[in-house]
Amino acid sequence: MTILLDIINSFHKFLGYLDISPKYLNRAYTILSLFPTLYILRIVYGLWGNQNYIQFSLYLIVFIILLYFVVLNFFYYFFDKNVKGDVTQLFAKYLPEDAFNIEEGNQISQSLMPNTSEVSVEFVDNHELRLEENIQTLISQDKIPTNNLTNSDGFLLMKNTLHPFYYLKKVSEDEYELQIGTSYQDLEKIGTIHQTEALDPVGLFIVGGDFVKEGVRYHERYHLKLLVRDKPAQDVGTAETTNEAGATNETGSRSQRHKKKKFK
Repeated sequence: MTILLDIINSFHKFLGYLDISPKYLNRAYTILSLFPTLYILRIVYGLWGNQNYIQFSLYLIVFIILLYFVVLNFFYYFFDKNVKGDVTQLFAKYLPEDAFNIEEGNQISQSLMPNTSEVSVEFVDNHELRLEENIQTLISQDKIPTNNLTNSDGFLLMKNTLHPFYYLKKVSEDEYELQIGTSYQDLEKIGTIHQTEALDPVGLFIVGGDFVKEGVRYHERYHLKLLVRDKPAQDVGTAETTNEAGATNETGSRSQRHKKKKFK
């Protein structure tokens, strides 16, 4: 088992040195994960043969969990499909958005952009893979600025990185299409927004990507945040004062007209 872990660790470091697409990197890790999974299966078979049923049950549970995630990753990275029983969607739904970030530098700082709010987007199926390929192409074409992670920890993408090519298309009175591309000539739909009020976009921000922590390079799935400008709220107190002043002026003018009529 120790030899197997050493081989996996060496292969992991080797992949970290290669500057390849995250899509193919994740495929390599999926294949690599088969080896410890099959080794656990060998242990399960041996424990069953030795009639050690307690340890057999524990290792069998570990094997099922590992096999489950191998199948999920295989369908996701090789066939661009999500399995119906994918529990990872629950983590993304209930955990806070910054749960997997190593620092605040990759988060969108709304304090720098006051009077803005994030708009909820209903993304299309397999949008994460499209987004991964889209951003990787933009990085390779130097259309997105990046940090040098050779000798430092941090995220590859700079803080508050804007997507350079996006378009918010209004398709009906209460529906918008969010489109992205590597240029304005190849925009494609990536999500839908249901909003009755007109949207004034501030920017489409990219969060996630490669990051280095303690010399080890990781990858967090990219996701998008669309910020729009808030509509200025009407000052109720000012409106009431204005209405009261208008009413007072109107009453005064009526009173003056009445006095004029009386003294004629």
